Amino acid sequence: MADVSKSSCIRLEPFIHQVGGHSSMLCLDDATVCKPLVKRELQFYETLPEAVSKFTPHFYGVIQVNVQTEEEGYVTLTASPPKSYKPISSSPTQRVRLRRTGSIEVSQDDQTLFEEDSLDGETQPNNTSLALNPWVLKCHRDHLSTIINTATTQNFILLENVASQFTFPCILDLKMGTRQYGDADTLAKKQSKMVKVVSTTSAKLGVRVGGMQVYQVTTGRFLCRNKLYGRSLSVNGFTQALCKFLHNGERIRTDVLPPLIKRLEELLEVLHRQEAVRFYTTSLLLLYEGQDQFGLSECREVEENKTRKRSISHFKFEEAIETKHDDPAKSTSVEGNAISPSALDMESIVNAFEEERQRSERMRHRRSSSCVALNDILAGSANLSMPSSPSPLQASAPKEPTVDVRIIDFAHSTHQGLADPVSYTGPDSGFIFGLENMISILKNIERDYG
Repeated sequence: MADVSKSSCIRLEPFIHQVGGHSSMLCLDDATVCKPLVKRELQFYETLPEAVSKFTPHFYGVIQVNVQTEEEGYVTLTASPPKSYKPISSSPTQRVRLRRTGSIEVSQDDQTLFEEDSLDGETQPNNTSLALNPWVLKCHRDHLSTIINTATTQNFILLENVASQFTFPCILDLKMGTRQYGDADTLAKKQSKMVKVVSTTSAKLGVRVGGMQVYQVTTGRFLCRNKLYGRSLSVNGFTQALCKFLHNGERIRTDVLPPLIKRLEELLEVLHRQEAVRFYTTSLLLLYEGQDQFGLSECREVEENKTRKRSISHFKFEEAIETKHDDPAKSTSVEGNAISPSALDMESIVNAFEEERQRSERMRHRRSSSCVALNDILAGSANLSMPSSPSPLQASAPKEPTVDVRIIDFAHSTHQGLADPVSYTGPDSGFIFGLENMISILKNIERDYG
């Protein structure tokens, strides 16, 4: 690398969407990230079971990163790409500048800003808006302060930037499993990791929040939370955190739940078939597109209609049930014929349905054709008053939201192909335990808010 000309080098910038972990992630371009090389992780990527590789970032090889000091004490990181590398468009804006003293300057020119939640106070003052996730600053500062004083070059692995497919990537980093240490860790480190498991949701759920960012359509900013927030959560708090991850400031994105759950169930099926694979200390990334395909007014109307219908139906049925239980022996007669309580109950239910149907008909006729609820359009109701030329909403069904699920961070993972001194049999029950709980919680959220 020493004889490579400066013109062939690419300046590396911090990956602005890093929400967890402790390694400093860098961007080679918009579609490729660089991560400090750990021998065990490199070996895992090189020998990864094919079925599992569908749920991990694509591995592109190894690259050497150079640490250079420029005028005025600024430090830059550069790398020469592999010969097979084809450049992908990347923003020329330099977001972060580091001095040898350890101070960091962050450009505020980016339109997309990040805001750390008020419950987190370690990395930045409350309500501070930045051009990148606050956790990135901490990781980048810690990493650079180490390599500046120890080496002029460092090896990194090249990985797919799984966030590149999103315009506003909402990302949840989940520490998976009931065991958070590797076989090679020292006894002291194992004990420290076990304490974190026992004192967090990792013990009861097999999963805890390692960090998150969620795009807020109301402010145009990402709301960020780090691993300290995740460690503070109770079991109920974990569910609330998932709701927060799904809330864009306007509504809970229930539309992303079906594809996310489907992807998680596919992963679960794959992991049940894996023999001797252990994902110790790995993270599971859940991603979805924060750019809502519905306008805010349409979203609000759909949600209000859903809520109104649920509450009215609930009232009607509760009223019918209460009428029955007020006097179980009471019956009504029509032309001298007695009607049993069960028949009365069925009549009340039918009446409730009919009243709700008539009310829905009146509501539909009052709506403007341009504000018709999306679910009415998809149902193709014959009672809708259709305009002569179809509106964009009526022309096609909504596109399924873009989501993704990936496993990352394999520095302590193992499988049969690595020929480690410690071997295992059967699937990773700790990871599977956490994954099953995640699926269950997301299904409950879908049931309650969908």
